[in-house]
Amino acid sequence: MAEEKRILKCSTGARMVHWSHTICWFILLLTGLVMFSGWFDWLKPVFGGTNGANLIHRIFALVFVAVPLIGLVLKPRSFIGWMKEAAKWGKDEIKFMMMFPLDFIGIKVHMPPQDRINAGQKFNSFFFPIIGFFIALSGFVMWFAESFPLWMVRLAYPVHDICWILGTAQLCFHAYLGSLHPGSGEAFWAMFGDGKVRASWAKHHHTKWYEQVCGKE
Repeated sequence: MAEEKRILKCSTGARMVHWSHTICWFILLLTGLVMFSGWFDWLKPVFGGTNGANLIHRIFALVFVAVPLIGLVLKPRSFIGWMKEAAKWGKDEIKFMMMFPLDFIGIKVHMPPQDRINAGQKFNSFFFPIIGFFIALSGFVMWFAESFPLWMVRLAYPVHDICWILGTAQLCFHAYLGSLHPGSGEAFWAMFGDGKVRASWAKHHHTKWYEQVCGKE
């Protein structure tokens, strides 16, 4: 039996940035919780106490900022292409977002054809960089507090916390949709593997992109 054709959906660079940022996010979240509240004192031994958590938090904060910047420097065309793709919105993207809640709760609906990244992924393509920017900016102010006005330091703390809460909530939602939601397993394993998905899956979930790559049948 011939093996089904597979199509590259996520490049090696994209997968590396995705997973390195994901790992950074959770380490920053856990070390941040140690410093945020005494409720998370049980995590202190994992990171060598509060000082250890603080040090690890700052190291991974640098990695968190450096990873996308390195990707941007090494692959500027890929980054620009991704942003252009994410900014491409039309009636199919709007309809997708309107129909998605019904699909999410299990009601059978006909979803409009999508590009390589669907409307929800396009939303995330802007959401996470914007959230990450404010996290990095507020974290920088908190780190070098003595160099900034007091009002700016006071503002940085709630901005940092709110962005983390919003980002973590969206990340959990993204993780569910990318792994456990019916029909999404193909993309999940592609991110873990060689970045390729089955052609039949691509045709069903990302019809516009499939037709660009394989032609209309």
